[in-house]
Amino acid sequence: MTIVGVFGANGFIGRHLTAALLAQGYSTVCFGRHFPRDFEEKFGDRVEMRLVDLHDDIEAHRKLFGITHVVQLINSSNAAIGNNKVVPDIHSNIIPHVSFINSCIVSGVRSFTFLSSGGTVYGYPRTVPITEDHPTLPLNSYGLTKLFTEQYLRMLCRGTTMGFNILRVANPYGPGQTGVGGQGLIGTILQKYRQEQPITIFGDGLNERDYLYIDDTVDAIVRAVEREPLNDVVNVGSGKGRSILAVVEAVEAALGQRIIREHIPDRATDTPSNILDPAKAERLLGWKTTTPFREGVARTIEWQLRQWRQTPVEGD
Repeated sequence: MTIVGVFGANGFIGRHLTAALLAQGYSTVCFGRHFPRDFEEKFGDRVEMRLVDLHDDIEAHRKLFGITHVVQLINSSNAAIGNNKVVPDIHSNIIPHVSFINSCIVSGVRSFTFLSSGGTVYGYPRTVPITEDHPTLPLNSYGLTKLFTEQYLRMLCRGTTMGFNILRVANPYGPGQTGVGGQGLIGTILQKYRQEQPITIFGDGLNERDYLYIDDTVDAIVRAVEREPLNDVVNVGSGKGRSILAVVEAVEAALGQRIIREHIPDRATDTPSNILDPAKAERLLGWKTTTPFREGVARTIEWQLRQWRQTPVEGD
């Protein structure tokens, strides 16, 4: 019997993934440091919820009982912090992840799917779109911790019964992404718009990124779960690049409102272009994107406007 454990189920991707797994009929166990009331109201009667702290390897091992497939979404940092907290990043991300991988192996987990970062592990692109055999030279601590975790996963699974999937995911966006903590450009734009604050644009705003609608992101993860482990790495992206300015303009078009902008100098930890080649994912997972960018943006904004109507800001 397949029992999927979603670690980080309460996050943006985790909530969508949990809903997709349930729709496919999978027994699903949700793991997290806490579960807010709205999560319990949505999923409580259909999933098992287990509190877990990856820093406690004994607890993690005990909580893994019965899980056959793990999807690891937990991360305590993001690319926006740059290289300002390198040592804490090592302690909070690499060490707990290595311990957790070992716990999964000991507990008899058969498949471990790790969401890495297609946007940061490669660094400056030598070719575009970027394929999986491109050199990996991260410019920021977030990307480096993801890359180290990839390598430990490969090494520790060797000679064991646990297989793995490494999905280097582009920049997911969609309903439920709030922009809190600087995660997600579109969510951040909407957050700033509601607060009547300018959106900060680094440099000239022409840096290109690969954006992936959340339903397409989750589809790739589910396909990885339902197959035998690839024991390999695949890019999960659209294969198309859009500049920061183009994304802002797409949000403006969907809102019918102008977004206030503030340009500041570029960051040394950013690359001018990051566009992923998804051909390998299509070949190995039978996966490709299906949601046009502007349609995804429109769905995202439609959802966000509903949330704002339900929870007006003070003074509305």
